[in-house]
Amino acid sequence: MIYQVHQIHLTNDDIALINSTGDHNAVPANALKQKMSFARDNIGAYAAEAWDAGYYTYVANITAEDYDQVFEIGNIGPEQNIERIARMHSVSVGDMIIAEDGTQVVVAQFGFVAIGHKPELVAA
Repeated sequence: MIYQVHQIHLTNDDIALINSTGDHNAVPANALKQKMSFARDNIGAYAAEAWDAGYYTYVANITAEDYDQVFEIGNIGPEQNIERIARMHSVSVGDMIIAEDGTQVVVAQFGFVAIGHKPELVAA
């Protein structure tokens, strides 16, 4: 099965703003990314908000058996199972994974949280 991986990436301008102000919340995408990093119960709501705001970038397709294997391959390979679409960091908390049927999940501190089902995201 092929899974899409979407990640929140900050621009150089975003990073410069955070560095100049010392305020991680100065960049809304980063504020949500930080909230997801520490969320225990609300990660799904934060991820949905970030998705709706357009903060995620489609970075890769990973061929895997399930979400756990997507996480593993996205961190340690094998590289031949990863089709890179854009700059990608290792799969981590807050990243969005979309299955071939359009099911969206976000990587949580422990496991995955379902966000929704959007078949139009993977329609050919």
